[in-house]
Amino acid sequence: MGRRVDLTIDPLRGEKISVELPLEFGTPPSRSRSELGLAEWVDLSDPFAAIEVTLLAALRKHAPELHLAVLGGGAIRLRSMSSNRSDLGLHRELHDLDLACLHKELPKLRAFLESARAQEGSALQFFETNGDRIFNASGEGRRLRYHFVAEQSDAGVRLATVDLLADEFRFCHRFDLRGDVTSAAAQHGTLSPTLLLLTKLQYIQRIPGSDRERVAPERILEPFGRHDLIIGPESKDVMDVIALLNDLPIAETPDGISPSRIAQLAGGDWGLWRTLSLNVGMVARSPVLARLPTGPRVQVNSRLAGLSALLASLHPKRRLAFLGGVWFEEVDAVPAVGTTVRSG
Repeated sequence: MGRRVDLTIDPLRGEKISVELPLEFGTPPSRSRSELGLAEWVDLSDPFAAIEVTLLAALRKHAPELHLAVLGGGAIRLRSMSSNRSDLGLHRELHDLDLACLHKELPKLRAFLESARAQEGSALQFFETNGDRIFNASGEGRRLRYHFVAEQSDAGVRLATVDLLADEFRFCHRFDLRGDVTSAAAQHGTLSPTLLLLTKLQYIQRIPGSDRERVAPERILEPFGRHDLIIGPESKDVMDVIALLNDLPIAETPDGISPSRIAQLAGGDWGLWRTLSLNVGMVARSPVLARLPTGPRVQVNSRLAGLSALLASLHPKRRLAFLGGVWFEEVDAVPAVGTTVRSG
């Protein structure tokens, strides 16, 4: 039987949360992995992978009428063997969970998250901090944030965030997620490989030229105007892209990255097309790719060349609004509690 422990997460404001320790799974993650039909190479020693797998299985068991899909690095971990291996340089630490749902199901899904601990053990306890409540109240019901206890050690309790998107992925570029969320149960609990790839390659930002030294040189895509620069994804996202391309073909297959869907989305959106074209080139030049063993490197290079050729064959119209200006949404990071805290 667990015990309730108060954790101080904001000493300045005296904010505390009450969690149940030790962390325990009501259903072993390995059994949840099997119930979901996931491969045994999905590394459940990572607490984030264990939690997301158990959460998906719990939803299927207790609320099968609801739909939930994993995206981000957690989804790559479920779809790509390469991201689970330690010998390719593509295995990276996960820091949060990114989930997508249907807006019409959001109230029931929130109730499920808040009851998951009672149903499936203390390893699945989700809660809102004061900052989360403010963020969630301003999100128009399209993006919500929770926190959860990721792991417990002698150093304390590690907290992490759940980013929950409803219907739409809205960052530097936008994607309608509803179809992918609805079919996630048949896609290993994640978005389709196509959208997993595009949500990784859609990142692009403008920074002052004076900040050049603060970013890795390989992230710089091109100058913007007289004083600014355009940068692409971080190394962790490049690792995810390469892992996905090493394991999944660019083909119209159930587990493939669909060239027709990429053409449909990028062919009708000059801004997205421009970003994808720049970032595919950046990945092809990345040190992460250069360090891969010969076999995987050749495979990924071939698929990147295929993507580049596909994008080059498209001729989307450039809207007047883009002339001389940014073609993407400039997104600010939202601070969250993501640290190790002690009881107090």
